[in-house]
This record gives sequence, structure tokens and C-alpha cells, in this order.
Amino acid sequence: MTRLLATTLLVVLSMSGRVNSETPDQLIAKLQNKYEEIESFSADFTQLFRSGDVQLRESGIMVMKKPGKMYWEYRQPTPKVFVADGHKSYFYLPLDKQVIVSDLDLSNAQTPLLFLMGQGNIKEDFQVGLEPEEKPLQDKNILIRLTPKQPQGIYSYVILEVDPSIYLVRRLIVIEPIGNRNEYIMTNFRENIRIPDGQFNFKVPPDVEVLSQ
Repeated sequence: MTRLLATTLLVVLSMSGRVNSETPDQLIAKLQNKYEEIESFSADFTQLFRSGDVQLRESGIMVMKKPGKMYWEYRQPTPKVFVADGHKSYFYLPLDKQVIVSDLDLSNAQTPLLFLMGQGNIKEDFQVGLEPEEKPLQDKNILIRLTPKQPQGIYSYVILEVDPSIYLVRRLIVIEPIGNRNEYIMTNFRENIRIPDGQFNFKVPPDVEVLSQ
């Protein structure tokens, strides 16, 4: 019985070693390839923001389609919508009756979200390594820390929680220079689904103030 248990443990450990044997660079390369093959996807998301003692939890749905189209609908606790059509972005705050309109220029941006939209290259823009501090939400997942090679004013580094069996991002954490933390947890991921372009055509509602940035 003891020999059987020992043999079983050795098998489990050897299997575990094979599952997690990829280096961070290898994992990121396969992750990049995975998202380059995805033309569109949708997911439910939970966003957790923390600044000192202040904590905020929001949730909703997100939709992305190449190239450069995004739709984020916050449903709880306060409705709001962020839409990017590839050229401009619109941030709609229904309760404030405001829409913030900005030009969308991704050509020189360095953000890990770019590869989700079919642009950018993680290994070119970031130093890649294992995350030394954070714990994964699921034991099978692997945490990767991305530190920008060129300093970014809006964030210090990003953590990706990756499911290594299917090379999908399950969680993304953005750490700001002042210590603020933005965490996005993604579930119910559906890839290469049919999404009409009209999903990303934002029409400004009547009696809403438009602010340009």
C-alpha cells in the first residue's frame, strides 16, 4: 500500500511538472498566438478597484472584435457604457447624463489589452516574468507579471492570470504608480462569435452633455 501511494505521488508530481514546465516567455508566446487567432469574443467581467481603504466592485459584460472595437457595459452597481469603434471611444454615464468622447490612437500605446484586440506585442513591450507575490484564483492557473520596458505614467506593471490548458486570460490586474489596484476577472468566455459592427456604433442620447478629450 505504501509503495502504491508513493508511486501515485510520483506520477502526480511528474504530471504536474509537465503541465507547468513552460517558461514565462513560452507561455506568453502561446497566449499571444491564441489571441491572434481570435477574431472576436465576449465575457462577463467583475472589476475590483482598491485605493487605500476605498474599495469598489462593479460587474457587467464585455465584447471585443478586431480591429480595435470594444464594448463594455457596466450593469452593477451603477450603469455605464464604454464603446470604442476603432477610431473614437465613448464613455457614457447615464445617471450624470454625460458622454465623454476621445480620439482612439492605439498605434503608440503600450498596454496588455492591445493583444486582445489584435494589436501590439507583449514580448516587445514588456519584461515578462513569474508573479512573485499574488496568488492565482485557481491553483492550475499561472500568474505572469508584465513590466513595461518604457515607463508608463498610468501604471507600473500588470499581472495576467492565465489558464495554461487553453491559453486564455482569466484575470488581469493593473497596479498604478500610486498604489491603486484595478482587477478584472473574466468568466463565461466565448470566442469567435458573430458580433455585428452595429454593436460598436454609439449614438449619443438626446439631452446628454458631450465632453471632448
